[in-house]
Amino acid sequence: MKSNIPEPSQNMLDQVKRLKEKAIPLADYNIHIRSGMSFEKALDWAQKTGIRSSAIENQGRDWPLSDNTAVKTFIEDGKRFPELLIGLQVNGRDWYQVIDPSLIKQLDFVLSDTMVMDGQKLWLEDAYCTEDEEAWLQKYYAHNLQILNEPITIFANPLYLPRKMMHRYEDFWTIERQLTIIDLAIKNNIALEIQSKTQFPHIGFVKLAIEKGAMISIGRNNIDDRADELKRPLDWLEELCVKPENMLNI
Repeated sequence: MKSNIPEPSQNMLDQVKRLKEKAIPLADYNIHIRSGMSFEKALDWAQKTGIRSSAIENQGRDWPLSDNTAVKTFIEDGKRFPELLIGLQVNGRDWYQVIDPSLIKQLDFVLSDTMVMDGQKLWLEDAYCTEDEEAWLQKYYAHNLQILNEPITIFANPLYLPRKMMHRYEDFWTIERQLTIIDLAIKNNIALEIQSKTQFPHIGFVKLAIEKGAMISIGRNNIDDRADELKRPLDWLEELCVKPENMLNI
């Protein structure tokens, strides 16, 4: 059954055509099955745009996929749509010890970001305290490095800072720290994401990552079932003249 997702714009179709003519592999690795989004709608959008779609859900304590039974059910539901890439967004730092290894093997990819630290949701400003900014930032930097040393496929929303800390962005995300993030991603074969729903990272970081040889992925991180033109990621792929080898290709 077809969904009611509207047709993509001609501009988007033209961008996709130009990138595909350069053999750039295109896949949206950050489509959550939530808030009305379904496997069927994700597949429909892929067919309309020519960009392969994924289906992911959040795994962890107090998240939709809170145990192995839920993870197994999600994977089995996704297998009904072999054209889709099936992945998890992991939110607990013990995920690779908690999830049955046989289930992990059935996934196409695993994605994580830094927006949950010690169970605290960093986009909710009342959920955590940053009175000692230096101590908090040091802890947060270690949190970034910890995730990049886990067996994930995609590091989503890189260089994220919560709103409380945005005034520290320039002095916190120094070139040295950016290079550390990039070098760890390369060492551990992790793609760095360009996401359409965030201001992170700045384009300079992506340019530096590509120059260093890091892999890039793109994604929307949807909050509903509306179509997403992926304008920011597609614009940057063209502006930075990415090559096929720059892209994650599963």
